[in-house]
Amino acid sequence: MKWFICISLVFLYAFDAGQHSLTKQDSWVVEKNSSLVIKGSSNINSFTCDVRRYLHNDTLNYTTDPKGRHLNFQRRTVTINVDEIDCHHKFITSDLRKTLNYQEYPYLKIHFVSLDDPTVMQPGQSIKGLVDIEMAGNVKRIEMQYAVRNQGGRIFHLSGTKDLVFSDFKLEPPRKLAGLIHINEELRVSVELFFRKIS
Repeated sequence: MKWFICISLVFLYAFDAGQHSLTKQDSWVVEKNSSLVIKGSSNINSFTCDVRRYLHNDTLNYTTDPKGRHLNFQRRTVTINVDEIDCHHKFITSDLRKTLNYQEYPYLKIHFVSLDDPTVMQPGQSIKGLVDIEMAGNVKRIEMQYAVRNQGGRIFHLSGTKDLVFSDFKLEPPRKLAGLIHINEELRVSVELFFRKIS
């Protein structure tokens, strides 16, 4: 019986060590020059909103599966201040912030779930990943496709664009003048993310 227990313990230890050898833990810091751009339209004209000041020191922790060349995130959130969104038009900026209920939910959040490993990509290749986008307390999981640029070995630039609609987040587009002016449902969201590897 003792012999059987010893063999079992050795087997479990070897299995656990093997599992750990398949993954590697690393971290990225989100750089300050990261940005977000939202493009939309009304029944009168189009508009562009952006966030050019990234105010947080978010760190993303992930493990790498070397066989699948895939990253899985544990600490995973990029946080954006809603009151930093600027549509370059006072009324549109104000209405969009109110629609996003910025006083109760002051942050727009991008939660990274998984990502193709950008460190093994060849120049010109794109990668895919899953993110949970959180607006006004509502979350939608989407697949993003990114163009990747390696800047000096430890800094990676990811740029991606996704078409969304207000109703994805249970929101109604802003309306003005008894509905004579209204923002259309469709939004095009573009991100420029710069990650610096720290471990």
